[in-house]
Formats: sequence, structure tokens, C-alpha cells
Amino acid sequence: MRFGRYLTDDYVLRGVEQHETRWKLLGAENTRKYQHAENRVWSHQEDYEERRSKDRVERTVTRSTIGADVGVAIVPQTIFRHFAEANLKSKHPFHALPLTPEHWQLRLQWCQVRLMWNVTDWQKVVFSDESRFVLGTDDNHVRVWRRPGERYNSLHTVLRHTIRTAGVMVWGVIAYDSRCTLIVMRGTLTGHLYVDDIFRSYVGPFLNGLPGAIFQQDNAHPHTTRVALDFLRHFQTLPWPAHSPDLSPVEHVWNQLKRQMPSRHSVHDLELVIQELSAHLLQDNIRCLINSMPDRVVVFFCSWS
Repeated sequence: MRFGRYLTDDYVLRGVEQHETRWKLLGAENTRKYQHAENRVWSHQEDYEERRSKDRVERTVTRSTIGADVGVAIVPQTIFRHFAEANLKSKHPFHALPLTPEHWQLRLQWCQVRLMWNVTDWQKVVFSDESRFVLGTDDNHVRVWRRPGERYNSLHTVLRHTIRTAGVMVWGVIAYDSRCTLIVMRGTLTGHLYVDDIFRSYVGPFLNGLPGAIFQQDNAHPHTTRVALDFLRHFQTLPWPAHSPDLSPVEHVWNQLKRQMPSRHSVHDLELVIQELSAHLLQDNIRCLINSMPDRVVVFFCSWS
């Protein structure tokens, strides 16, 4: 039985196979309305019609709809019990960017080149990224029910676009044994400001203190300007595929900070809270994230190849 995406207060289930749900919830999974069904052999035509009916199933169904369909009251405990039997866990959906086939091809090629990288190789990488923290709290209540290993399944994915919203933009960098203080960026970030305010003041000294370090950054416009690339010629860098924030462990750091973020009503208070939360972030958590990179690359490559 396949369960899909969302569970809300009305227990909305995406991807529930209704014809299977009718029988499983009634405890008659194998009867199929036939007397002595356990001994009945279905024809190829009947199997074909059943598969067609699965394809036509509406992927959104509520608890009340199921109850009306099977003729009995369905309680939440029944649904959760079948989730547990199917090894479905309540998880936040994987947020993905809408990508072109060319983007997917470049991401797969990038992963294929690094399939043989081990933990030691990834421990040399210094990951950097920006993120925007907004006033108020994120509406992050949408969750999906999925089995282990189904994180990148398209049924459990929510597409999102990167847009600017009111709040505070911060820049940070993490390494296996250390990290930089978060930098609050005010105004529009240009290539010259990126080099003068971040590279020269933070990135350069930080990388010089880590022999053999490999610097990673995404392909945001300020990162790929001529002045920024000229500065990075003095350091070893990791090429990064376009539109691939999900491959970076820094995204998990931002997610952790945002989950802990209380609601704030002024930008000044928001900045103070961000700095305080980042200062208390455990380095062991960052080590675990970086150590997960070999598995992350393998899972992504196998999921989308």
C-alpha cells in the first residue's frame, strides 16, 4: 500500500491507494469481495484492470472520505497503525528547485565524479552559503509520510523558488573542526562587496589556517563575478552544480537554526537571536553532516540516475 504526501488536521493523505485502503481498514485485505478468495486465481485481464484502477486513483483522500467509502467510521489510530505497519515515518517534505534536464545532467555528472570520495576527502571541504531569516516563524508544518530511503522520491517533494523576503541575510562557513562567525549582510551584495567584506576579512584568513582546504560556494551571481573568481585563484575550490543547495550540508545547519528560531518582531532582535543560536551550535553536529557527504552523493546519484 502506497501512502503519499501530506497529513493535515483533517488527515489528508496523498497517494493512498483507495481500493487497497477499503480492504485493509476493514481487515479483509485478501478477500477481494469473492467467496473463498484465497483460492481464487485472477485472470490477466482482471490484473490489468486492477493496475489501471490504481493509476486512476485520486491522490488526495481524507479520513471522512475513506469512512464514507467503506461504510464504517475511521479513527486516526487506525490510519497511524497502518502507517506504522507500512514503515512510514512523518517527515518534512524534501524541498527541491524546479530544474531543467540540463541541470539534472550536470548534477548527475558532478555526483558521478565524486562517488569515490571518502569521508577524509570531504573533511577537507569548507562549505559556505547564505540564508535569509525572516521575521515571524516559518510555516513549516507540512509533513510527509515516507519510508526510509524515499527522501528524494518525487511524491514526497515540494518545489520551491528562491525569492527574497523581508528579514536578515547572513553568510556562514563550516569546516570539519571549525567554523566562522555568521556575517550579517546588509544591502545588495555585489561582487566587490563579497570580496572586500567577506573574502578578504574572513574567507582568506580562515582558509590560510587550514592547509589543504577546499573551498565550496554556490553559483550565486556575486560568487561568480570576475573579481571574486580572481581572488579565489589563490585557493583550491570545489566546482558546484547549478541549483543544487540540497547537496550542501550547510542547508541542514540553516534548517536547524530556523527550527529553533523564536518569533521576532524587529530586525535587530532577529540578528541577536541568530548570532546566539549559531554560537551554541555543536561542532559534532557539523562533523556528522560532513561525514554524511559520501552517502548523500550515493543516494542522490542512485535516486536520479
